[in-house]
Amino acid sequence: MRDYQFRINTNLFEKDRHVRHFLNLFKSKKKIETRPGALSPDELKKRVNEIGKGKKVNIVRVQYDGTPEDHPVSVQILAIRDEYFTGNIVNVERSIKQELDNKLVYVKGGGGSIDFFFNDGDIQSIEEDIDETIIQEMNEDQILEILDALDLNESVIISYYDKHKGGVMNGTGELVEKNVAEKTFKIRLSLLNDIELDEPRTVSLCLDTDSVLDLEVVI
Repeated sequence: MRDYQFRINTNLFEKDRHVRHFLNLFKSKKKIETRPGALSPDELKKRVNEIGKGKKVNIVRVQYDGTPEDHPVSVQILAIRDEYFTGNIVNVERSIKQELDNKLVYVKGGGGSIDFFFNDGDIQSIEEDIDETIIQEMNEDQILEILDALDLNESVIISYYDKHKGGVMNGTGELVEKNVAEKTFKIRLSLLNDIELDEPRTVSLCLDTDSVLDLEVVI
């Protein structure tokens, strides 16, 4: 009787082991489905690595039937992993408002970060964002000429590209420091992208490293 019971228990153990082995095989063979018109996981991963961390990109996703979404998602790539990459939603106005109030968690326009998995197969394209307004960058000689003519504490309007925020900043303020020979200057801003600042913010710019799109005297 004991031998018979032992054989029964052994058979049950063997069956359970085979079942678990079968399930593990099933999990390891999960099929990757790429939506019509989307990049393959390998293509997407290669493209992301080519662009690199810290860059601002525009991502176009596709629906299940292959229809592209109406508006691309603009993100700044924060990290690139083996299975996914993380992007921070680019929203310049939201970023400014959050800096004004450290307690602010959410403002209209959305934000935050998203993990994009390569195997999701729902990205049609990912391209590095090149702000078209940068192409119209103001001539350096013109800026230096204006700076030379400006007096300190004179009111100005400035437009420049903020690499950190990934967008164009339009501000109004006062020129508080300038060095024409070094091509550097500082402006104390009171208005930024139509947002009135509770406390003036000083921005330092260098024509050798920053993209200044416009500089005008407030008349």
